[in-house]
Amino acid sequence: MTFQAAGVRERRKVETRAALTAAAIQVLVEEGLEELTADRIAEVAGVSRRTLFNYFPRVEDVLTASLEAATVETIDAIVDRPADEPLRTSALVVLEAMIDGPVFAQARELERAAGRSTATRRFLLEFEDRQRAALEEGLRRRLGEDADPIYVASLAAASFGALCAVTRLAVSASSDEAHAAELHKVWIRRAMEHLFAGFDEAAAVPARPDRGN
Repeated sequence: MTFQAAGVRERRKVETRAALTAAAIQVLVEEGLEELTADRIAEVAGVSRRTLFNYFPRVEDVLTASLEAATVETIDAIVDRPADEPLRTSALVVLEAMIDGPVFAQARELERAAGRSTATRRFLLEFEDRQRAALEEGLRRRLGEDADPIYVASLAAASFGALCAVTRLAVSASSDEAHAAELHKVWIRRAMEHLFAGFDEAAAVPARPDRGN
């Protein structure tokens, strides 16, 4: 296989995954969580049920895989920033790079669906809890093994809570997607400023007691 053919094949894989995710969101938004089946997603995406399971092991993974991947990429990007860079700067630089990407648009669609369905809200809350745990682990990697576990857990919970809150507020503030997207971007930046105003990074690693006294 030539490099060109391999590139085309890989691009088609990416396009198929994206089409399946878009189809899953469409089914969720228009028909509800109860109709989110492999057959229905495959039908909307224009592929076979077998193709769906070639890309995703479970139906719910079609809906959340891209968000989970974005969380992993975000955490890795923050961890890979210069070690002497303030965490606040690292987080803002990484978020700014992805703020216009598809992940936040997908988050808004999921929030709209959750606003109309209790079952979808429960599903989303369970998903968000897993993402918060992943963020906590990422912050622990970034801050080091000596970091205060209470600081790490609190910052992870507050950070993810802030992102979820501004998503909900942006969706509630406007039914127009373009306007909601603009509000979302502005409010994410504001939320991060509020967040780091309350978390002093100097407190991340507790001072060791002076054993000489």
